[in-house]
Amino acid sequence: MSDGATPSRGGAGFQIRTHNLIGGLVIGLLGVALLGYALYTPNTTVPRIISALIALIGFATAMGLVPVPGPRDFYGGLVLLMLPTLALIASAELPGQRGFAFGPGTAPRLFSLVLAALSAAVAVGGVFTEGPPIEKYKIRGPLLVIIAILSFAAMIRPLGLFPATFLAFMISILGSTEMRWVESLIGAAAMTIFCWLLFVVLLNLPFQLWPRFY
Repeated sequence: MSDGATPSRGGAGFQIRTHNLIGGLVIGLLGVALLGYALYTPNTTVPRIISALIALIGFATAMGLVPVPGPRDFYGGLVLLMLPTLALIASAELPGQRGFAFGPGTAPRLFSLVLAALSAAVAVGGVFTEGPPIEKYKIRGPLLVIIAILSFAAMIRPLGLFPATFLAFMISILGSTEMRWVESLIGAAAMTIFCWLLFVVLLNLPFQLWPRFY
């Protein structure tokens, strides 16, 4: 008897496995939730299409219609695809590009579309190539990344771009078990400079750079 946690490999292509059923249902329900949010928000044609496709793929996977030989890439790509979809919905009402002038919604949409394309490619790779099974979930890394994002949102106004970016990067790197202080400090400084060059110098966005008392 086959293990319910192993992916489908050959044989009856429509056989339902445990991880296919549960994983597909989770993806499908999250896709439906995103679609509902997109339908509630105006000017969200592209996110609506992406959300509907995510939901359909999730339910098709739960029914055993989509093979999952590489579950890590497949589910990871779909979950990652939801992030730029959510960003596209959240930034739908921001003004976009007019001629050669970048609006505040240009950069979020551009990065979201690039991330969506890369995420879709990863998910497709999980359908056509075999990969390792999904292992036990570890909460430390994702939790610290979420904390870093929320911390950046809370620090960007009172502290400015430079301190907020540096501290957020350092918080997120704590989620790695291979963290080394010297490399992490250098990486945080490089990422901070990159964000300044991209958002302030290149895109000319009016970010506050230092604390208000500076």
